[in-house]
Amino acid sequence: MNKFLLIVAILICSTRLSAQSQTNKYQYKIDLLNMRDNRVQVSLVPPKTNQREAKFVMPKLIPGYYDAMNFGQYVSAFKAFNKKGEPITVKRLDTNTWIVPDLKNTARITYEVSSGWEDLPQNTPGAKSAESTFKKDKLFILNYNALVGYFEKVRNKGYKVTVKKNREFYPSSALEYTHQNDTIDVVSAKDYRHLVDAPVMYCVPDTTWITVGNAKVLVSFYSQSHQSYSKTLASRLDTILRSQQAYLGGRLPVNEYAFLIYHEKIPRGLMADGLEHSNSTVCLYGSETLDQLPEALIDVASHEFFHILTPLNIHSKEVQDFNFLNPVLSRHLWLYEGMTEYATMHMPIKQRMISLQQFAKKIEAKIKGMEGFDNNLSMTVMSTNAIKRQDQYMNFYQKGALIGLCLDIRLRELSNGKLGTQELMQKLVKKYGPEKAFKDEDLFNVITAFTFPEIRQFFKDYVEEGQTISLKESLMKVGLDYDEAAKTVFEMNNPSSGQLSLRKAWINQ
Repeated sequence: MNKFLLIVAILICSTRLSAQSQTNKYQYKIDLLNMRDNRVQVSLVPPKTNQREAKFVMPKLIPGYYDAMNFGQYVSAFKAFNKKGEPITVKRLDTNTWIVPDLKNTARITYEVSSGWEDLPQNTPGAKSAESTFKKDKLFILNYNALVGYFEKVRNKGYKVTVKKNREFYPSSALEYTHQNDTIDVVSAKDYRHLVDAPVMYCVPDTTWITVGNAKVLVSFYSQSHQSYSKTLASRLDTILRSQQAYLGGRLPVNEYAFLIYHEKIPRGLMADGLEHSNSTVCLYGSETLDQLPEALIDVASHEFFHILTPLNIHSKEVQDFNFLNPVLSRHLWLYEGMTEYATMHMPIKQRMISLQQFAKKIEAKIKGMEGFDNNLSMTVMSTNAIKRQDQYMNFYQKGALIGLCLDIRLRELSNGKLGTQELMQKLVKKYGPEKAFKDEDLFNVITAFTFPEIRQFFKDYVEEGQTISLKESLMKVGLDYDEAAKTVFEMNNPSSGQLSLRKAWINQ
């Protein structure tokens, strides 16, 4: 070998070694190009540490979906190696955890991950959008909670993920991906929570960008049977987002957002599924054609987008420091899901997109939706026990939304129309924001301090104690009547000027 070739060989070897050397970050490689038996190959160079025995964790749960999914069940062939490439014996403790006996001297870990979609029942809303799917040479939806883990006592470290993918594939995500070459992308995140909070969709791109006020919004679409549809969806979403911007005071609390929309052709039936993230939403839709997709997408997308308020900007320490293996849940799902659902149904009437009669039908639907649940349960207790009480979980979208309605009217009444839940949420956003969490036990007192002493009793009665919500009394304050027997809402014949004034402040009509 001549000197020139020797130098080249040394440089190549040095480059390879440095690429594999330990740093203060988790360094992951995910190979989407060379799948084996429908499984994706994953490798990890652990961060520098002096820790010997260490527990490697795959999540049991993730924020936003409050049922155990046990993502470790899709991991197989878990192996560890030292710097000489020699195997280190590892032990699997249970579905989601492995013991690595000598992490300090572990240079590399490898394992395989299979797609989780096929094992999920159709009647589990939100589950698919929390999972990953691998359709070789067609589509990859990567939720990193299904592919990437962490060591239990080495949590606050950054992540660098290198993805090997098809040449023509493009990553759609809230995170910024750097293209090293035609088949290699690299993405970084400040810690595990931020990585898991940003799923990515890899496919041949059908994307459209729109600008809504201060925010750049990506609409990325995939369907095996339909192409070039993102522009149609973006046009419909643009209308909704502009109304949401006005509803939120004229400015969106995010500068970038991504809608990752997947369509699957289903001969008979309809499937709609979505899961929110801080700066993105995964929306899954199944149907025979795309005819109803733009309208069906609106309710899902609108609800998920409103999560930019909570839990993105308003959340407890339990959410911010989420324990992915043994989570302690917050008491405030009435806020995260109930108030988000209320904003979804309130925004269209407030922005004059629907009529009073249409809004009344939405209220009636929530009232009827409560019938299948135990409405005497405390919502705070239900929240902390959401994993055990899945039979009651969906009531946060029914009764929780109606609690938001009654709270809004009560605030308008006490403030002579000047303060409602819109303004309250904006106050909370200013106080907290994405990186500042509230104490779970303090929130009701914080809101009371922002508003009126009477609001503390409201929370005690209807959120903490589970008393029957005062729908008829609340609606009468704004000139609406509620027939409890028929479960119908309608306009009063001769509302007073005070009722009409309060109604105008409440719903702009």
